Amino acid sequence: MSGAMLYDLDGVIVDSRALVAAALSDVATNVLGRRPEPDAVTEVIHLPPVQALGVLGVTDPIEAFDDGFDDAYATHAGEAALVPGIVQVMRRLHLQGVRQAVVTLQRRHRLALLNLGDVATLMDTFVTFEDAKPKPAPDPVLTALARLDVAPRAAWFVGDTVTDIIAGHAAGVRVAAAAWGYSTAEVLQQAGADVVLTDPTQITTVALTEVAVAVSYDGTASGS
Repeated sequence: MSGAMLYDLDGVIVDSRALVAAALSDVATNVLGRRPEPDAVTEVIHLPPVQALGVLGVTDPIEAFDDGFDDAYATHAGEAALVPGIVQVMRRLHLQGVRQAVVTLQRRHRLALLNLGDVATLMDTFVTFEDAKPKPAPDPVLTALARLDVAPRAAWFVGDTVTDIIAGHAAGVRVAAAAWGYSTAEVLQQAGADVVLTDPTQITTVALTEVAVAVSYDGTASGS
């Protein structure tokens, strides 16, 4: 059994794609004077917001982000929703004594805008943008492990981007990639995830078994 399960927030716990797309569109519209095409926004929502705004044609994306992203995020926060089944997984692991943490690139004040429900009480700690050098550096993962007093070899990190995989492996933890998030299963597998999950319920298999777990894209899991 794993000593700790760490989770990325956006894409893994919260389906925030509609929220992020709307916020990016609002910020870009304010600068460009026109609303970007929805398909163009969809293609960049997996990127950090400043980088996404640059790809959308915003000439000074840092200034645009600082001036407008927080307001746009607050306006559309209600469009985000918890991923179905994720809270039930967290409850089960909590009852089994598995330590749990969120490791996110989000700034701490934005978390209060989201309806996280029981996630807030089931997590032992939250590591946000302000707490450590951001992913893909291993620092936020290592910060979470230090707070939980769990060694890297006894932990998993559930992420949904290549950045998460890089950060997790650099910190010495195993990475379970969430294919229901911002990246496809194929991308996550190619990036070197230790296992690719297609459904949140599979997290319990990873966390509560000692054997290596192989999960196929059709959602079945098997030990090896």
